[in-house]
Amino acid sequence: MRYSTWNRQARVLRLPPWRIALLLVLAASLGIAIAVVATGVFLIALPVVAIAVLAYRLFGGAKRRPGASPHVIEGEYEIIEGARRPRGPGQR
Repeated sequence: MRYSTWNRQARVLRLPPWRIALLLVLAASLGIAIAVVATGVFLIALPVVAIAVLAYRLFGGAKRRPGASPHVIEGEYEIIEGARRPRGPGQR
């Protein structure tokens, strides 16, 4: 007896040609609509972001001094002379 993996009673999804055409037209129109909306948002958002970045660089943001290193903390320091206290274990 031979066993086959082919099911002879399988139902194939059959759509009429007009439904296939309608689905293709619907998919194409949906893709075009999404592309148009994305392009519009990009064309509006890009100049707004560019102007915001330019305004931030010109008028706002951190003030940078030329030649200043970001790793150096400047300040006024005072050395206090006095007797050193003995330190116990666990203290710095």
